[in-house]
Amino acid sequence: MMSTARGYRLGVDVGGTFTDICVITPTGLTVRAKVPTNTTDQSIAVKEGVDQVRAVLKSDYGWDGKFDYIHHGTTTATNAILEGKGVKTGLVVTKGHKDILSFRRSQIPGGLGAWINFVQPEPIVPLERTVGAPERVSIQGEVVKELDREAFRASLADLKKQKPQAISVSLLNSFANNVHEEATRGILLEEFGAEVEVVTSTEILPEIQEYERTVTTAANALVKPIVKKYMTGLQSLLKNDTDTIRILKSDGDLTSTHLAGEMPVSILMSGPAGGVIGVGHVVSKNTPFKNLITLDMGGTSTDCALIPGTNAILRRETVVGPLTVKAPSVDVRTVGAGGGSIAHYTPLTNALRVGPESAGSTPGPAAYGKGGKLATVTDANLALGYLPSVLLGGKFKLDVAAATTAVEDIAKQMGMSITDTAEGIINLVNETMYGALRLVSVEQGYDPRDFALVAFGGAGPLHANAIGKLLGAFPVIVPPAPGILCAQGDATTKMSHEQSMTYIRLFSTVSSEELRVAYKDLAEGCSVTMKKSLVDEDPALNVSYEADMRYQGQALTLTVQMTAADLEKKTETLLEQLRAKFAKAHEQQFSFSLGTNIDLEIMRLRVKATDASPEVQIQPIEDAPNSNPPETAIMSKSMITVNDEHVEAIFWDRDQITKKGYKVFGPCVVTEMDSNTLILPGYSGEIDGMGNILIRPIEEKDKQWEEEIIHTPESAKKYVEENPLVPTLISSSLGSIRREMDTLMLRCAMSPAIREQQDEFNVITNPAGKMLVGQFGSFIGQFLDSWKGTIEEGDVFVTNDVYQTKGAVSHLNDVIVLLPIHHNGKVVGWAANFGHLTDVQGKVPGSMSINASTIFEDGLQIPSVKLYAKGEYNQSLVDVFCRNSRIPEWFQSDLTALVAACRTAAARVCELCDRYGTEVYHAACDSLLLRCRTAISELIDNKIGTERSNFTDFIDDDGNGIGPYAITCAMQKVGSKLVFDWDGTSPQSGTSMNYYLSTPMFKIFISYFLLAVYDPHSVVNDGPADLIELKIPEGSILRPVRPAALSCRTHLLGRVMDIIQALFGQRNPAFRSAAGFSDSPHLFYSGFKPTGDWFLLYQIGFGGVPARPIGDGPDCHCLFPAIKSIPTENIELYFPLIIEANESVADSGGAGFYRGGNAQRTMYRFLCEGEVSIHDDRWLTKPWGVNGGEPGTRSRKGIYRNHSYGTDREEHEAILSKCDHIRVKPGDVLEWITWGGGGLGDPLTRPPEIVAKEVHRKLVTIEGAAKNYGVVMGENWEPDTEKTEALRKSIREKRKDGWDSVTYNWGWAEDDGGIESLVRYAEKETGLKAPTPHWEKDPYGPHVGLPYVKEWFTRMRKEGYGGWKVLEKVGG
Repeated sequence: MMSTARGYRLGVDVGGTFTDICVITPTGLTVRAKVPTNTTDQSIAVKEGVDQVRAVLKSDYGWDGKFDYIHHGTTTATNAILEGKGVKTGLVVTKGHKDILSFRRSQIPGGLGAWINFVQPEPIVPLERTVGAPERVSIQGEVVKELDREAFRASLADLKKQKPQAISVSLLNSFANNVHEEATRGILLEEFGAEVEVVTSTEILPEIQEYERTVTTAANALVKPIVKKYMTGLQSLLKNDTDTIRILKSDGDLTSTHLAGEMPVSILMSGPAGGVIGVGHVVSKNTPFKNLITLDMGGTSTDCALIPGTNAILRRETVVGPLTVKAPSVDVRTVGAGGGSIAHYTPLTNALRVGPESAGSTPGPAAYGKGGKLATVTDANLALGYLPSVLLGGKFKLDVAAATTAVEDIAKQMGMSITDTAEGIINLVNETMYGALRLVSVEQGYDPRDFALVAFGGAGPLHANAIGKLLGAFPVIVPPAPGILCAQGDATTKMSHEQSMTYIRLFSTVSSEELRVAYKDLAEGCSVTMKKSLVDEDPALNVSYEADMRYQGQALTLTVQMTAADLEKKTETLLEQLRAKFAKAHEQQFSFSLGTNIDLEIMRLRVKATDASPEVQIQPIEDAPNSNPPETAIMSKSMITVNDEHVEAIFWDRDQITKKGYKVFGPCVVTEMDSNTLILPGYSGEIDGMGNILIRPIEEKDKQWEEEIIHTPESAKKYVEENPLVPTLISSSLGSIRREMDTLMLRCAMSPAIREQQDEFNVITNPAGKMLVGQFGSFIGQFLDSWKGTIEEGDVFVTNDVYQTKGAVSHLNDVIVLLPIHHNGKVVGWAANFGHLTDVQGKVPGSMSINASTIFEDGLQIPSVKLYAKGEYNQSLVDVFCRNSRIPEWFQSDLTALVAACRTAAARVCELCDRYGTEVYHAACDSLLLRCRTAISELIDNKIGTERSNFTDFIDDDGNGIGPYAITCAMQKVGSKLVFDWDGTSPQSGTSMNYYLSTPMFKIFISYFLLAVYDPHSVVNDGPADLIELKIPEGSILRPVRPAALSCRTHLLGRVMDIIQALFGQRNPAFRSAAGFSDSPHLFYSGFKPTGDWFLLYQIGFGGVPARPIGDGPDCHCLFPAIKSIPTENIELYFPLIIEANESVADSGGAGFYRGGNAQRTMYRFLCEGEVSIHDDRWLTKPWGVNGGEPGTRSRKGIYRNHSYGTDREEHEAILSKCDHIRVKPGDVLEWITWGGGGLGDPLTRPPEIVAKEVHRKLVTIEGAAKNYGVVMGENWEPDTEKTEALRKSIREKRKDGWDSVTYNWGWAEDDGGIESLVRYAEKETGLKAPTPHWEKDPYGPHVGLPYVKEWFTRMRKEGYGGWKVLEKVGG
């Protein structure tokens, strides 16, 4: 077929190692080249590649003219960000919000204990170059505070000294009104000159959510001068080769060099996008296969994407390393699994792991012969015989001996053969890619078995057949020249331009006329840009209209498309159509939709104009004379290893078999210049009309899993022992299933605690309820102990009953769904998920009243009950639940999401049973439990001494003026066990502060903590449960007697975490962290708006993470895994308040060689009458420092009444630590300062230059530097070396004898110390009255007759504060 367009068109894609060129001739043929990438200047390799194909075109086609166009995928912007080589950039934000890039939504990724090893990424613009503009705009776009221009000019003095090359501006709510951003731009241009690039957030991303908008704007500014320079140089270099250069964007379309220079965030993922677009063009638009999953495997990672029907799915964000910016991109998901991924064996857990670490290109895999010694995926492939000994058409020779030696090193450690180990490495990396491919399809609601798998990249085709078998996705398609498919995608894609706007409206308030007006402005903007870019005043354009919509209160948005004709319809008709489209999309993605009683919310409008010129056509290949390739196409025959069998494989030359109809059979390898395709035994590869290899199973039984070998429990156990990688593979799959559950929950749930703060946790267990993967322990065992009814297929259980489940859930807000997983009529395991539902009745909105005296006042109690019985839904039960919630829509949506997550897990576990056989699955799970048990046993034996560790920490008060409450624990190794004895802990409280400490959960905590240091990549499970013993006195605050209230148990949960690290820190310095922000204190603000609508804000506070052996504690974060903050703009959108400030507090982190994280200060200005409940702690006791480190500062709170904040007549009212029903009125301002983390090590040993940098960043004050670190500041933010040395010497001389022997620094008063001194000086130091000792009041409640409670009161009344043995020195 002839090409529609005339001339030669060229695509060029720059990769980390090679630059790929693809030319499409006027007749639709392709000419390709590959040259080494010049990492210093990518345009040099681009020119070399262009010259190389020019020579071919001249010799073979007699052509030497100008290309119609050159389309270019570049990583110039990406590399600048990843390598930290962006230009020096400044940032202007709203005053009071300077830490926005440092906070990163305050999230610590990973599981329990991840904070111990978490290294916080540096913000792309550091704090010393961040300036606060004194201004404020409301969420509605009203100017609340005019920009103080003179004050702003004055605040720029320090930034001017630093000579930035670019400045980004991102002010709160600027998307609603950019008047202050434009004014700020004008001032910056006046002060810094036109040579400094000024980028505002409203020109880059005029959308809600301040962190995402700010980081996107800052990233754009960071690389804009670099990309503009590159584009200018590229045009000059290629001026004789073409008149038209276009750049590939992350969304797979093209943009002009000018727009790429102005908006470089739009091209950050142009490389991976090119491959996906290439697939769409070569496969989806030229073959019968329209639904495709793509697998692009390179040297360090693998990219996966979904194409459901010719067009790739887009997402509204782009991920580059640790950075996520809001720019549209092809929905490519990346996993750390590539040819260079390194294999590791961990003897502690007897586990093999592959990646995410990579050997890179230098030294690269051992096979490269550049000195690499560690086994990689490439080495394993070579050891198994899957690769020829030379690559790149004979230019690159592989070192087979070095690869085999590297794999042998792992094999010896595992006690396995070289080939078994190599196959294990390949199987494990395949499992990782399989999980990623499943996630990218299941997340969109698609079954991968309904798709074909397309593999490309240098390494993808080698693994494609095996992964297609795992997915059940056939045919597996390998396009021609898969290593340079990205360049072909570049050559065939088209120009587009997109504009969007924030448009937040409820369906009930929108009209089609309003939509038409809004869309018209966007469409006109797109049209103007496309005319300029295409140099055509009347271009053919396809214009699409999109709206991002969601159920009111939901986190996710789904994109709904419409046409210009749709917009002409009447409002009622249009909205009905949009609602139907949204419901269909929701059903597709999440398997359910909610009723019409829940209003829909439009969040964004978007218009995209795309070049509508004819598609580039690729010429089909010629037909083969028959199905048998010629013998001359056989390059060699050699032995390879597949499924532990040595078989002979043919190595075919792809060039010689590229005729339609040729068919090859596995085992074989199809080799070409830039890639190799492995076809397994039982599969065939047929060449189609476009030159693709279509791999299919020869027989239907080979399509996915082989016929199950019938195992007995005994034979399955033996099989697993002989094949130790099977449990590792199953463990990897179970981890992938958990991620699918999390993804579904976070996208579907409505409660902010789940959708924003990620307060949901899941578990998958064996039939007995032992946790295989999870985080907060198994909930199943406790449920099974209490459940007396039947368990049948189709049953789904629900409960939040703390006492009935013995703490499986810890308060009534945590509703848990439990689902027995049936396979072939038998229970093979359980899936469970709990989430924090916003409101479950109770005394106060949010259901967490500190004044609740019994569980009945906490809220609605749900005993273990069937939500579904044999698949039948109990609607009446749910009606009762919803009737007893202040927000029934959220309750129903959250419950639906919990069930959907568990059902997803059940389906995946059943797939594992199909794949491996049920008995092998059970045996593998038993092996995983044993591995974890063995690892913990070894750590207990070798890392924890026999000495007894003791520690006491405190909850300051119970909200009713009683306290402190002691939490005392002793840890000692007894035989092979670790015993934790909580004797000495205070009796239960009369308020809701009690915490029913779950025994299984605590045991998991211990395992996580131990492995976090010694094997952070390991999977923790219930295997070690019998090695850990708890002794918790009944009637204590950790084992309250029903009906004690429990809703505010968060402080005790956090204090238990502090105690764990203290106990282990005494035994091993590797665990010795300070105390810090281990709680999740919270605030509720509720009431009625002037419209009569009720509102309820629930927000978790953040503070200082403790200093750790690896370094400083992050500022304004939280120890709990995954929890993240709610954007200020989202809060202001839905709730009647303004957040005046949200920033770190200088000097609040404890000083030390490693500094504790700083506390957070948040200022809430209320705009509507309502009531506030606020609960936190550490206002009396300080978060202790260790090994000479200072404690963190205390928390404090107060309200400024009657519009008095910031005036000379401030009316300040101090607030108690924990209180409900605080009435607030418009103009009242609440100040909430959390607590800092303790420091670690002698502050006088902290490098002065680090202290000086933190002074510049306003994390430490000048006074704090001198007082706490002995650092005297000099000029230009540098320390004065001479004065610093003198001051430090003076401070050391004044220290008391024995100072260096103190392990735990509580910040006691210097006269007599101890907890009693804190109580004595409480009012003087905090302004709040000291709490009354617990023992001074007679106990009241169901626990008073218990022997432990009687003995505790008798002893403490006699000994007083002296009854608490508070540790200061290890061994003391």
